[in-house]
Amino acid sequence: MSNVSANDLLTLCNKLKQEGQQPTVALLRSRAPGKVGVAQAINIIRQFKHRHPAPTAATNQTSATTTATLEQRVTELEAAVAVLEKRLAALTPEGGAQAVE
Repeated sequence: MSNVSANDLLTLCNKLKQEGQQPTVALLRSRAPGKVGVAQAINIIRQFKHRHPAPTAATNQTSATTTATLEQRVTELEAAVAVLEKRLAALTPEGGAQAVE
């Protein structure tokens, strides 16, 4: 059924990846210059994924960095809240309750 070579389809997968899109059967079939069977599209995508595995180590490192950054930010915000609570306590009458009109 296919009149498009496997190399052309792999090139198309690379182009999709460069555009920031994950190659899928639907994208591959719609952007191919000719007819592509579902089975061939699946096989090509498998080959592409085998040659270009998803980066897992970098993602884990980024996640750890993000977690550390967020923990630091929470600590800073907690300190800021404590300062604001002290200022508020100094401004409010004894007991902390304000009169409501």
